[in-house]
Amino acid sequence: MKLFIVAVCLIAAAMAAPSSPDETAARRALPALQHEEIHDEYGQYALRYVTAEGTVVSERGRLIPTPDGKYVLVTEGETSFIGDDGKTYVTKYSAGLDGTRVEAAHLPFNVQAK
Repeated sequence: MKLFIVAVCLIAAAMAAPSSPDETAARRALPALQHEEIHDEYGQYALRYVTAEGTVVSERGRLIPTPDGKYVLVTEGETSFIGDDGKTYVTKYSAGLDGTRVEAAHLPFNVQAK
């Protein structure tokens, strides 16, 4: 789980690199273009939002039974953003029974931890 948090922080830091400080600040001040969020009484959820600067985040958390009869929340998601070079960068991640995984073509490595 720590690796998952570190990976999300790295993604956030990469998305924060401004091309023009004034332009980026103006776009970030705008409300999200789309924002959907669904929760149930068990803690499962799904969310998706799109920002004015082109960032798209979607994530879901669902309960999966473990072999000992308990439940664990499995998280899966995807984040995409447009870089300063005009390319779209996509990062997919999951965390659950099989450990943590982060996949992204723009990273020098893909992460799998158990």
